[in-house]
Amino acid sequence: MLNLKIHKNPTFVSQPTMIAALPDMGNVAGMGMTLLTTSLEADLFAEIYAFWPPFVTYNQGIIRYVQSSYKFYWVSKYDLVIFTGDFNPSDPRRLYEICYEVLKMAERVDAKILYSIGAALRQNTSSTSTSGGVYGAVNNEQIADKISKFNMNVLEGEGQIIGFNGLILGLAKERGLNAMCILGEIDNPNVIQPMTAKAILHTLTKILGIPSLDMKELEEEEKRKKFMEQQMNYLENVMEHGGKPPGIA
Repeated sequence: MLNLKIHKNPTFVSQPTMIAALPDMGNVAGMGMTLLTTSLEADLFAEIYAFWPPFVTYNQGIIRYVQSSYKFYWVSKYDLVIFTGDFNPSDPRRLYEICYEVLKMAERVDAKILYSIGAALRQNTSSTSTSGGVYGAVNNEQIADKISKFNMNVLEGEGQIIGFNGLILGLAKERGLNAMCILGEIDNPNVIQPMTAKAILHTLTKILGIPSLDMKELEEEEKRKKFMEQQMNYLENVMEHGGKPPGIA
């Protein structure tokens, strides 16, 4: 059983909106949620202690152990509850347990709607673009108009939204809580995608009716990413033509 610890009781002027997401492909949700909580100066009010890490560290024979936790924040100015953490459980049982705890909190604070964010892997692999559009999926047809209203693409066809960021919508539906997932298209799940996180946050802030966030941190991360890609491409070209990487005699 997971251990929920409530540090303080949040207060709201009206029914709050909940935003809940955990790191996923390209760390889109991870970067997005981190920027959201820091930019809005969200206050920590509760934690779910996780079964992680499965080890302790030591220094000069002294053991050190810090248990990871999933965190609930609130932003009283905008009546928001934010849930996030450092990793997305791979064990289905743990994943369901986390989702259940989040939905219990949604009921506790009487959330009116839940939003999740994440990455959607591009199906058209022939495209040369490195970033795609923003897509939406809802768990209730009554809120489907939000997709077109905020210029999102419909997540067409059939498929799966794997992990917490998708499962939470299905379990929310069972409890009568409307929920939407805002997804940004990516082409490589193994490379961080700061611009996709930026596009999602741009859409999310419009939906929430809050001021645009300062995205400089994500833009700087994109510059570092491109620099590393250029370096790797250069080394690959050198090696392909029989040369040696710089620094190797």
